[in-house]
Parts: sequence; structure tokens; C-alpha cells
Amino acid sequence: MPSFMKAHINATRNGCRFWDEMQQRAEARRHLKLFLAPRDAAMSDAMVPDYLVSESMIDRYFAIEPPLMRSTTEFDPIIGEIETAYVLGLFFSALSASVVTIERLLNTARIELHQHVSPKIKALWNKDSTNDWQPNIDALSSWKYVSDELAEELPKIYGIRCHYLHSGDIATVEVDSLQAVRAAYRLLNELIGFPSRLFRLGTSGGWECLDPQDPLVRVFYTPNAVQESGT
Repeated sequence: MPSFMKAHINATRNGCRFWDEMQQRAEARRHLKLFLAPRDAAMSDAMVPDYLVSESMIDRYFAIEPPLMRSTTEFDPIIGEIETAYVLGLFFSALSASVVTIERLLNTARIELHQHVSPKIKALWNKDSTNDWQPNIDALSSWKYVSDELAEELPKIYGIRCHYLHSGDIATVEVDSLQAVRAAYRLLNELIGFPSRLFRLGTSGGWECLDPQDPLVRVFYTPNAVQESGT
């Protein structure tokens, strides 16, 4: 029986790319006006002046690629702040939200998947969250849920995390922020971004799960599925 799944969709960049470069930037500016609107106020983009959206904001908007579609999590508000903070030029905030997202997702994935996968890792079995990324990276890589390329990149991001957490200088915060944002989005894509090895667009137009019993599906996707009620 078909089911519906709660998912977060961010397709604004795709909509912009239908146009030439000038129109792309105009569409981006219209969208980014709402980044400046209060969250608790009902506003339209027409209520925000064009000049409040700078060219550098538009550049940063196109420099990053949030997952087009992802499953929802209990820490969605943190994930949502990554894009907003980076586009607005709040680089430390974007970096912080990114490394928190990575750390939480690594812990959640390792803890929850461990119940369903083999082989078990004795040193991590029944172990709670940790602020050491490497054991979680190694576990998820060995279970083939994190790509080899990302498994090599994440320790570098952990080094950035520790640098800023332990009073390192902030001279390269803008560059470091972009690196952390992109890594966070890659991890989100690989774990909760409907990876192509487990999902495909079905003939009816909906998403088809290729292996409902895969542990990743059972942990991050099945809990958000709602069975279609009969008529």
C-alpha cells in the first residue's frame, strides 16, 4: 500500500536556474528577501527593499547546495540555520550550526544503525553520543553508509571544529565556514537525502524505496512514513 513521507524540500535554486544569469540573480534576490524577514511575522518579498539583499549574499546563496530533499530530524531547526547564517554572512554561526549538525547526525546514525547492522563494533556497542567524530566516521564507513571521500573529509572538519571551540584565531572563518557547510550538506545527502541507491522516482511520479528493510531506511525514513488510508 502506498505511503506518504514527511520530507523537507529546498528547491529554490533549481527554480532560479531556469533563467539566464541576470534573471537567476533577480530570482535569488526575491527569495533572499525573506531571509531578512522576522520569523514570527507574515511578510512577502515585496515588503523588503531590494537594496537590503547584497550581491555578496546572492553569491553565497549560489555557493552552497542544501539537500534538494531530505528526511526530517529532531534537530531540523539547527539544519535550517546553516543556510540562513551563511547567506547572511554570519560565518561563525554557519560554521557552528554545521559542525553541530555533523556531530549530532554522526552520533544518531551510529547509535541507531548499530542495532540493525553487522558486524557489531564492540567498542561502540551501547555507547552513547561522543564528541569524538572518528569512531562514528569509521563505523558508518565500514557499514557503507558514508562514502570513502566524505570519510576522508570529515576529520578535517573536526579539526576546524576543535580550532574554533578551543580559542583558535578566526582569520579564516569565512573559508572554514564554507568548508563546514558543504561537508554538513554532503553528510545530510548521504544519510537522509534519499540516496539513489535506496530511492528512485517511480512510474507514478512518487518516490520508490528500493529496499525497505535496509537499516538506513528503517532508522531515518520509515518512522516518517504514513500509510495511505483506504476509501
